[in-house]
Amino acid sequence: MSNENISFISRIPVRNKIVIIIFLLILLPMTFAGCYFYWSISGILTRNANDNLSLLIGQTNDNIEKSFQVTDNTSLHFLANKTVRAWSIEDVSLGDDYYKIFINKLEMEEDLKYSLMFNNAWNISLLSTAYVFFDADNYVSVIKSQPNIEQINKNNLAIYHSVHDMERGKEIVPPSDEDRTIYFTRIVSNINLPQHRLVLIFGTKESDLAEKYAELLAFPGAIAYIIDNQGTVYSTADKQALGSIVSPAVYALKDHHEVGEVKINQESYLAVSRSIGTTGLTFVAGIPKKQILSTLSESMRRYIWIIALIAFVSLAAGVLLSLRFTRVVRDLLRSFRKVKKGDYNARMPAYKDVELNQVSSTFNNMTEEINYLIKEVYEKHLLVKESEIKFLQAQMNPHFLFNTLITIGYKAKLSKDETVYKMVTSLTELLQASIYSNSMAKVPIRQELDFINFYLYLQKERFEDKIEYTIQIEDEAILDLLLPKLSVEPLVENAVVHGVEKKLGKGIIHIRIYRSNDSIYFEITDNGSGFEYVPRNWNEFESRARRKQGHNNIGLINTQKRVKLIYGEPYGIDVESEFGAGAKVTLHIPADQGELSHV
Repeated sequence: MSNENISFISRIPVRNKIVIIIFLLILLPMTFAGCYFYWSISGILTRNANDNLSLLIGQTNDNIEKSFQVTDNTSLHFLANKTVRAWSIEDVSLGDDYYKIFINKLEMEEDLKYSLMFNNAWNISLLSTAYVFFDADNYVSVIKSQPNIEQINKNNLAIYHSVHDMERGKEIVPPSDEDRTIYFTRIVSNINLPQHRLVLIFGTKESDLAEKYAELLAFPGAIAYIIDNQGTVYSTADKQALGSIVSPAVYALKDHHEVGEVKINQESYLAVSRSIGTTGLTFVAGIPKKQILSTLSESMRRYIWIIALIAFVSLAAGVLLSLRFTRVVRDLLRSFRKVKKGDYNARMPAYKDVELNQVSSTFNNMTEEINYLIKEVYEKHLLVKESEIKFLQAQMNPHFLFNTLITIGYKAKLSKDETVYKMVTSLTELLQASIYSNSMAKVPIRQELDFINFYLYLQKERFEDKIEYTIQIEDEAILDLLLPKLSVEPLVENAVVHGVEKKLGKGIIHIRIYRSNDSIYFEITDNGSGFEYVPRNWNEFESRARRKQGHNNIGLINTQKRVKLIYGEPYGIDVESEFGAGAKVTLHIPADQGELSHV
């Protein structure tokens, strides 16, 4: 379990947890019982469906097989009549004797009609056409009432051309979407003249055969196919698929002789197949499993409604019980809220239950000691805060020292003057005494101005007439107020280094100190190059500065941190600048009249 999940659970109120537990204690057993009920009943229904499907498909397959057998027997019965027997042993070389051809055709047609007259397959419309071909130009036929005799003749002639060169025997020709007739063909030849053949073609409407398995298709989504060993479709509910190759998923069922669950087009089916006698065809059928379990699904929906009703009742009962037994939690939360607001005299009442009373006593003992703990933690916090101020102050001092010594050392090197050399030595001792010593955290504004004047004097000596500066103090009484040591000097240094030092021509720095109500403001304005990036988000500004090489505004950033640490969020530095047009940096601190405290 992730930390986020644990955190979310921990934030749930105890009362709500109790309600959830009661709810789950009632809901989960019923859910498990429902699942067990569903699985067990679905297993029973599936087994019964397997048996019923196997029985139904067996009966259907028997009917289909009998239909094929009747058709086969009809062809054999016709071949046994007198005219066909005589044709099979006599000389049938008719040549151009059209009269004899006509007589033979007439006799053959009469025998064919006679054979069909008392034939059960013809009477029940299992057979719709019967043709006997001598050759492509000579044939006899018997057709039930059909609207398009010419098309039927054309279809049978096409079947004759497709089978007349085959070996003697029988063949079943599949239907197509254009000609939905299944043709049963049988070829016999003359004993003396094997090249002379009779081709018998009996036609059965595919729709008549499909009625044999119509009961199976009563199930929504059910499938039924009669296919051969190559997967060619002889009969199915989708008439456009007649004569085409069945899908691989259905073809795979050809050897699926036992009822089982299979996947067809991402849906579960109970499917089985049966061979149709000696025809070489296979009957394949399947019923969607969801249809078998539809009754169970309806029962489960009613069961879910019952569970929902019980869950609602249990939820209401859980709420009432939680209100009764979690009063101590409510009292505890109220007491904690008082403590959060600073009322450390908050007390919890006594309870009759021993365990709850222990909770009350523990809380009351805690509030008695909290004052001591708060004081101890507060004092430690001040020490940490003080240490951080020392670290920040120490971090900015080397920057000032580096620039000052570079300036004086540069002049000393050029002039080779002993006086300048002594100035460097004196300055070093002064800096060590005033900056690196254990100095005070806050100094009078007057002393901070001394640091500023000292720094600007040195920069004036360095740049001569390139820098001009003015200091404006609106009220001399301000000079006796306190401020954090070296909090204005880094801003002046920033104006010189990042502003006028890069400027071509004279740089002007103006320092203004004034008071407004209980706040002191230090404005440092310069006409230098301005800020490339004005600090609005100080964290982002600091990140940019630390990535920058050379002078990187660290004094400005540290001063902002120091002021906020000492005086709080309302105070700090505000920057107004336009890149290339100078800047105005304003330090805002409270009017501090307190005693000096040591860092």
